[in-house]
Amino acid sequence: MAQIFETGALDELQIDIDAGNGSVQIRRMHNQKHAAVGTTVVWQDGSASARRILQTFSILFTLAAGAGWFGCGQACAADGAANKPTIFVLGDSTARNSGNGRSGQPIVGWGTPLADYFDSAKISVANVAHAGTSSRTYYNNTNDWPSVLPRIKAGDFMLIVFGINDGGPPRAVRDRGSIPGIGDETVDLKRDDGTVETAHTYGWYMSTMANAARDKGARVYFLTVTARNIWTNPKAKFRDATPIDPLPADYDPRQDKIERGTANGQYTQWTKQLGQKLHLPVLDLTDLCADKYELMGREKVNALYSDHNHTYLPGADIVAASVVSGLKAFKDSPFIPLLSEKGKAVAAADARYVSDNPAP
Repeated sequence: MAQIFETGALDELQIDIDAGNGSVQIRRMHNQKHAAVGTTVVWQDGSASARRILQTFSILFTLAAGAGWFGCGQACAADGAANKPTIFVLGDSTARNSGNGRSGQPIVGWGTPLADYFDSAKISVANVAHAGTSSRTYYNNTNDWPSVLPRIKAGDFMLIVFGINDGGPPRAVRDRGSIPGIGDETVDLKRDDGTVETAHTYGWYMSTMANAARDKGARVYFLTVTARNIWTNPKAKFRDATPIDPLPADYDPRQDKIERGTANGQYTQWTKQLGQKLHLPVLDLTDLCADKYELMGREKVNALYSDHNHTYLPGADIVAASVVSGLKAFKDSPFIPLLSEKGKAVAAADARYVSDNPAP
């Protein structure tokens, strides 16, 4: 509990802020007036004035709403939060991660800095990705898709990207892969308790989650897998992005090429095919990032990664900015009015990276 007291000859202000339950209590004299500028609250009267800088705008808003200055008090704030749409980010460790990388710096998925590109007063970003998951394991894990679906409401958005960990087919329940492709093939996997899991294709899991969210009124966007930090060059061999041997005299860095999608790009193509089949928009994040990385150069890109998959924060922010640029490129993009100043500053991607896939 934090208490702030300001006293003068004819006034007294007490603000009690309880961080535990978010409650705010205010006592003030009738002759006081207030003015709010940015995140600073200035109290003024005839005998004294007091200035107190509050740490967050949310506290300032609660003060105003709780005191009834907006006419409807705290009920307005609660109602606004309930009606505000949410962007759900579904994916693996490329979207959400934790811990430290080989340099000792934290590794971060792009879904974490994505929130900075949107106006939090207009929309929330829920990064519900789970490191190490495939489309199949995310769909089955109790704390993943079964917990996310009930939270989705009409007007929300869902960005869904899997494929890094989907390599299969699975031979046992403990395998995390799905069946390759977008067809209807299945395989029965026996659990230790004797029950059976019927495993499906990558396309089945992606389609099932997308359709369930769309049925609830959410707008679903497929993203193809991010480009991994795996490079080739006709004159050199790399382990991820690090030369295995000294570079030869005729090595040309302009010939460095980055991998464009897992399984030789099959998951990127399958995701695009799913978008066409379901009439859902697709952002080709694979080529968008790969083109950007090849312009940057292998050595600069390598500094953004801890390994071939996982980014440090600067790398995650580049991918997040790429996602935003792609979302802005869709026809009549609903994301543009929801952007923060940082998001507005990002240029829209070239139209070749997006497919709207409208229904006929």
